[in-house]
Amino acid sequence: MEHAYRNVGYYLFALVPIFVAGFWIPYLSEIPYFEASITPAVHVHAILLFTWLALLIVQPLLVRFRAPALHRQFGRASYVLMALIVPFAVAMLFKEYRESLSAGATSTVARNAELISAAQLLLVVAAYVLAIICIRNRNVAAHMRYMICIGIFLLPAGLTRTLGYWFNVRQITGATVSLAAIEACLAALILYDVRRSLNPRPYVVGFLSYNVTAIIWIALGRPV
Repeated sequence: MEHAYRNVGYYLFALVPIFVAGFWIPYLSEIPYFEASITPAVHVHAILLFTWLALLIVQPLLVRFRAPALHRQFGRASYVLMALIVPFAVAMLFKEYRESLSAGATSTVARNAELISAAQLLLVVAAYVLAIICIRNRNVAAHMRYMICIGIFLLPAGLTRTLGYWFNVRQITGATVSLAAIEACLAALILYDVRRSLNPRPYVVGFLSYNVTAIIWIALGRPV
């Protein structure tokens, strides 16, 4: 691991309180008595999300503390984990879409409301595929950066909920703040690499990709 990124696992740990706070009121605080809308698929989705978050944090720490064999084993396990995350995330999109229709929304409004979540899933999968391609080509630096991008892309899942449930921030405002936070994080990482003469290409790819998502979302009226 590059010297400049030796402590990245500790920084990624900052995601944990954001996600715990974001999922506390609608989910974690209800254990073990959940309302009917919390289906088995929701439970699996939540477990997969927190498992992936743990993996993101642990993997760079394993490298830092010189446990490459375990790092590679967890890396292989991520293939299975991502293969499970995708279908359950798609199931959540359809669940929320149907709930919007039941609440009286039109099909267009209900579909547009899932744009951010759908784009988030697409970007996570794309970053993961690129990360795997990089590591297979022995480009460890790019691999690490794409994995960091995944952590940043997941930020709205915790931050938007935290702002809404704990601070009564409107969902549209929370989504806007989350989008701005992602752009700021990626811009800061690009600057960080440039100033150290490192290659920030994965961050640039992530930044430009998320800008496309932001432009489409704003053009549609910021649906949530």
